[in-house]
Amino acid sequence: MRSKPLAVLAGLAAGSLALAQNPIDATWVPVPPAAIAAVPQVPPPSNLQVGWTDNFDRPNNSVLGPDWTQQAGSMGIDNNQGRGTAMSNSWASHNSASLAYSNATASVDYLPSPAPGIIYVALIFGTGAGSDCIFMKVQDNSSAGNYNRVWFYRGINGSNGFFGSFPIASPHVSGRMTGYFTNAGNTANLDLDWDFNGTVDEHFEVSGLLAAGMTLGTGTGVGNYRDPAFDNWSFGDGQVTPPVAYCTSGTSSNGCVASISATAQPNVAHSTPCLISVANVPGQRSGIVFYGLVALPQPWCSLGGGSSFLCVKPPTMRTPPQNSAGSFGACDGTLALDWNAFQLANPGALGNPWSAGGKAYVQAWYRDPPSCKTTSMSDAVELTYQP
Repeated sequence: MRSKPLAVLAGLAAGSLALAQNPIDATWVPVPPAAIAAVPQVPPPSNLQVGWTDNFDRPNNSVLGPDWTQQAGSMGIDNNQGRGTAMSNSWASHNSASLAYSNATASVDYLPSPAPGIIYVALIFGTGAGSDCIFMKVQDNSSAGNYNRVWFYRGINGSNGFFGSFPIASPHVSGRMTGYFTNAGNTANLDLDWDFNGTVDEHFEVSGLLAAGMTLGTGTGVGNYRDPAFDNWSFGDGQVTPPVAYCTSGTSSNGCVASISATAQPNVAHSTPCLISVANVPGQRSGIVFYGLVALPQPWCSLGGGSSFLCVKPPTMRTPPQNSAGSFGACDGTLALDWNAFQLANPGALGNPWSAGGKAYVQAWYRDPPSCKTTSMSDAVELTYQP
């Protein structure tokens, strides 16, 4: 089970609180079952460590894009964000994202509306098998100009029932919501990060999902009411694929084959440690770690005397020079970079600010006078930004 750091825990068994005891949800409008049944059913992938992301960074449009199917209302792209364009309930399904809800984790940034009023942004799980789904939303429940309540529903915006509702301890104008499931799918969880720093500020949960007897598919989607913006959507099994090494290391003039690695994928808040290490570098050599936004394995030098590949397409960003230490003539030197520290200290660096799903391709260069161009290089590692 996940830990809940700095979380305010709210628990409620499904069905233990009557709907009449809760504040009226002015956005609640039953959705015809046919609207949910129309979601394309895609077989779940057989492997784990899978995921889908969308940062909505594309030209303004009246639709979300080719990866989405609008199921009710209307949504579009506005200033590199998703936004509702109907003054009512809207939701869209993703065309390929597919996982059993109990294995799924989804996240999205909920952002302000251009005008005061009741608004919400929602994550949707388990669509595609009929009218059932699990619908988690963060809402401005009183036109107060900030998000102040969360709701857990069965069916699109409660079309099939109600699980629970809670006030938010510190109402706020924007944040990141992450939904996931524990207890073999019996408990729905919603974490809120009010300041986008990667730390859970408040946690909510409801249990009793299995007893509800739902018929759920493997699809997913996003929803909203009226016109709030949303951004940086992701959906997957909650397991992060480790950084991937690629390309070919050069062999230095004294037989060293430098190898690069990273401890973890970075996240957009740069709160998950991500340390770049380069081992087997010739001792007492100067070197740098550099990166770009596109992979490009190609020979570094067409002349003899070198075997390195340039694995990153320009433009590239260099990090500060360093010495490999170790012993001269041996392969015991190392280069290192604290990826997060560099990005935080250089907000204008290539790729910054990063979005979920963004990729960086990192490689090391070091001085090797007998080799072609008097240098050699390591292999490279691909980093993929997490929410």
